[in-house]
Amino acid sequence: MMSLSERFLRSAGKHFVTLSCVQTLADGAENVLVFSGFMVEALGEWFYVSAGHILRDIRRATEAGSKFNVWRLDDQTAGHRLKAVPIDFDLERWLVLDDDTIGLDYAVLHIGGLYRAQLEAGGVEPIDKHSWSDHVTEHDHWALLGIPSESVSYDGVTEIKARIVVAPLEHAAAPPLAGRKAENQFYGRLKEDTAGVVRDIDGMSGGPIFALKKVGAEWRYSVIGVQSAWYRDARVIAACPFSSLGAALEEIVTEVRDKVKELDHQQSKLGHAT
Repeated sequence: MMSLSERFLRSAGKHFVTLSCVQTLADGAENVLVFSGFMVEALGEWFYVSAGHILRDIRRATEAGSKFNVWRLDDQTAGHRLKAVPIDFDLERWLVLDDDTIGLDYAVLHIGGLYRAQLEAGGVEPIDKHSWSDHVTEHDHWALLGIPSESVSYDGVTEIKARIVVAPLEHAAAPPLAGRKAENQFYGRLKEDTAGVVRDIDGMSGGPIFALKKVGAEWRYSVIGVQSAWYRDARVIAACPFSSLGAALEEIVTEVRDKVKELDHQQSKLGHAT
C-alpha cells in the first residue's frame, strides 16, 4: 500500500518542475545545479515560480566570473532521470522580489509558446486558483516538495540524476534569528520521521509548500508557500506565502492585457484614419 507521501507525490508532482544548468567556474571546474520550483496559472497564463535568492546568487556568480549554460526545465514529475526541456535563460526576463532584510523571496518567469506546449506534452499541469490558499487555513498536514542537493549527481556529459522528496512539516514559531523576516514569512519544522528521507534540505529552496486536508475519504491539497530558507540546527524552514504572490500575478496579467487592448484600439483607429 502506498504511503500518504507517495500518493501525494503522484497527485501534486505534476505541478513540480526543476530548473537545471551547468556552472563553469572561473578556474574551469564544473558544477551541476538543480533548482526546485513549480508551475502556476493566473488568468490563463502560466508562470514558473521559485525563490528570488536563487536568481540573486546566479547574478552574483556571473559577475564573479562563472558561466552558466545547458539550461533546462524538467518536465518529469517523478522518477530519477530528469527529462529536460532546453530553455534560453535570460535573467532580465524574470520578475524577482528579493529583500533578505524583510523576508521577501520570490522569482517568477512567464512560460508561453513552445515551452508551455512542451511542458504540457510532458504532463505538467499548473496550480490554478482553486488550489491557492494560505498557511492559516485549517489543515491536517503540511508538505514541502523539492529536490535536495544531496541527491543530485551528474555524469559530466548529459545525464543528471536527482530524487524528488516529500518532506512532511509541522508548524513552528519564528526562529530568533528571523527578526523582521517573520513579518513576511511563516515557518515549519521537519518532522522527526523525515531523517530517513532527507538529511539536509539545501537545494529545496523555491519548492512549493502544500497544505493537505482530508475531506470525507478524499485528500485535498492547496499551495500555501514558497520555500525560502533553512535553519539547519533547528530543522526549521522559512516560507514566503503564496496567496499574495498569486494575487500580484493576476494584477500583472490584467494590466498587460489592458495595455494590449488599448494598443490594438489605437492601431485600429489609425487604420480607419488612413
